[in-house]
Amino acid sequence: MSITNLESVTPVDMNIFRNVVGHFASGVTVITTAVDGQLYGTTASAVSSLSMEPPMMLACLNRSSSTHDRVVEAGVFGINILAEDQGALAFHFGRKGEDKFATVPHTLSEEGIPLIDGALATIVCHVAETPTGGTHTVFLGLVSHAEAHDREPLAYYRGTMGRLEPTKELAAYQATRNWVLLRTSPLGEDLDIDAIAAASRAEADHVANALVKLESEHLVFRTETGKYQPKPITAELTDSAYDSRATIESGVIASQLGKISDQTIATLREITAKLADLRETSESDLEEFLALNVAYHDALVGVAGSSQLVDSFRRLGIGTVWRQALTPEQWSRQLDHRHVAELTEALAAGDAPAAQAALAAHTEFGKTLAREVVARHGGQV
Repeated sequence: MSITNLESVTPVDMNIFRNVVGHFASGVTVITTAVDGQLYGTTASAVSSLSMEPPMMLACLNRSSSTHDRVVEAGVFGINILAEDQGALAFHFGRKGEDKFATVPHTLSEEGIPLIDGALATIVCHVAETPTGGTHTVFLGLVSHAEAHDREPLAYYRGTMGRLEPTKELAAYQATRNWVLLRTSPLGEDLDIDAIAAASRAEADHVANALVKLESEHLVFRTETGKYQPKPITAELTDSAYDSRATIESGVIASQLGKISDQTIATLREITAKLADLRETSESDLEEFLALNVAYHDALVGVAGSSQLVDSFRRLGIGTVWRQALTPEQWSRQLDHRHVAELTEALAAGDAPAAQAALAAHTEFGKTLAREVVARHGGQV
């Protein structure tokens, strides 16, 4: 086999590459290991079976990851293939931090490797080879233990995690929703289903179905010609959205406060700390703030154990519109997370009145800012 002279090859643009490889649907795993009794783990999607005889797996880890170095040191690692209800774990292990297993139920293998309870499947591998490529090491592992359970997988496709079957539909819905809220098609202009489908690499039927959902969410409306157009966001709509989301979260707090796991509290604290760090950064990232905000509220509502409730809650969110509506001063105020911090600690303490009060304050803060933004844009965005 001849080896290509890489010096003569011009790499594809990084943004193009990221977009293209995002079209590869995959499962979600957590790679785990242990050294001297200390447990380590990190989220990874670049994992695959390699050989049936002998049974081998491969897992790619970034060399900047602390788990990477521990796998090198231990010479053995676990592959935990996550089930559809373990999306919060993917987020949990995707962040840097100490003792990620403190709040995660797990079982130790014979080799002392932590295997996550409730995972779709768990595999223990002994490192056989460690080729490198770019920023990553490819760990080729000989499998010494493998176990699977009758559950549904957590799938990852184009930045979206969810059930395997509807992942493409969900990705189309989210892409269409972002198109509408970002005002890619301005107010007063028809939404071109084919254009949205082409831009988001989605099927036109999925985009059409997404617009039907968005009409029920009062984000688009149908004209007399049968076309859809973005619906103006008014103060009345933002008030309704914030109040409806607060009603769901208040219900979760009232019914589930005593059932919130240590793992969920740890996740909420991690996100709260990230929000605090973001506020201290001179170059604040709105995209990161919005993603953290979504993750926080999803984790809280997810305590109820209902994917339908989480879906309903998400469909009430209109945060995407702030990407093009906020002034720098308003964006700075949006970073004020004190009510989120108060809510987190009230949940950790099991203090229902304090949690409800913090939620109410957080909701009113959001409503007030939204009204100001809408007013600055002449009464609609």
